[in-house]
Amino acid sequence: MTSSTLNVTLHFAEMNDLPAIKDIIMDARAFLAEQGIDQWQNGYPEDAVIAADIARGETVALKDDEGTILAIASLVKGFDTPYEGIVDGNWRVAGTTNNYVSIHRVAMAKASRGHHLTHDFFNLMLDQITADPDIESVRIDTHPENFGMQHVIETNGFTYVGLVPVIGGKPNETDVAYDLIVER
Repeated sequence: MTSSTLNVTLHFAEMNDLPAIKDIIMDARAFLAEQGIDQWQNGYPEDAVIAADIARGETVALKDDEGTILAIASLVKGFDTPYEGIVDGNWRVAGTTNNYVSIHRVAMAKASRGHHLTHDFFNLMLDQITADPDIESVRIDTHPENFGMQHVIETNGFTYVGLVPVIGGKPNETDVAYDLIVER
């Protein structure tokens, strides 16, 4: 898939992309820390989580025409355990084993920040996700203090729906949750 505004494409990551993806995660972790956001500061996502995402074919990478990875995310289809614990709200489409995709671990490469690629990245991911006729909704969450990501999520059509347990977080720690109903 090619973005209509930039020369970028969306690819499923391969194991040989792992070093670049790990660097992007480390840079994103440092960027969050610089902003005083506690997200990803406990070592999550660990290298094993990232490698497992790639092995399962869940990691997508936004690449430029030279093959440089500009952004990454994991697209998890179907039952997603943390999302079953939603509090202070409800998903707008009841989840079954195969009717939704969760977007996790979104990160932009340091060199990509400030180039307005996030909207293109989300458009390409949503095109990929909604190509599956079984998908009725898309879910995503982020740290309650990550206002930049919340803005990105909201401007890409997602609606706030409640709170979910933090993956890899402390007990009773929650993230803000959003969903997008797929229109056909």
